[in-house]
Amino acid sequence: MDFSKGVLFDPGYSRYTLPFAQNIDAAYNVLFSMKALHQRKFKFRMVYPQLLKLLEHTVSFYLGCLLWAAYIRNKFDSDPKDILDNDYLDKTVNEEQMLFEVNYAISYIEKLKKDCRYYLGKSCNIPEDWAVVMDVYKEFLTMNNYLTQARKTSDILLPQRIKKVSSDDLESILSFIEDVLKTGELKDLFKAKKYIL
Repeated sequence: MDFSKGVLFDPGYSRYTLPFAQNIDAAYNVLFSMKALHQRKFKFRMVYPQLLKLLEHTVSFYLGCLLWAAYIRNKFDSDPKDILDNDYLDKTVNEEQMLFEVNYAISYIEKLKKDCRYYLGKSCNIPEDWAVVMDVYKEFLTMNNYLTQARKTSDILLPQRIKKVSSDDLESILSFIEDVLKTGELKDLFKAKKYIL
């Protein structure tokens, strides 16, 4: 990546993002259109892998944002760079709207666990660290006032739960981010999670 003019607010994740709440709601609308419980159970069994994948993709996006924030904040600590293309800069934002998707995803984990027990008769295989990533991401957004004042990399505040990153680890994080931006497989960012959480 070329940082000569500054750093991008979004390194390229947005082209791979999906509206989480909208997609989950659409799946449940189909599910609840079925009258008989046995039909709902069958349909849930069919859509469950997609629901899990959508949740994984969303959590991976949040992790990607945290990795990028940790990278640009630490990499340019002594020589802050301008943050380019921040659409939130100097905007008045609605806190409820800014947190809607992440709050929806956080609460959906519990709903999905209950639905698995109800419709499938078993526990879901939801990694424990997904909730951690979402909590840290939510904290990151709020402590940075939704990035409305993020002009320079030095303006970015990192939650205490994010580890201090060594120079070698910074290069590894960048390498993971660049690879994922080529493939679109955001879940691969979990291989870099160990560097920050």
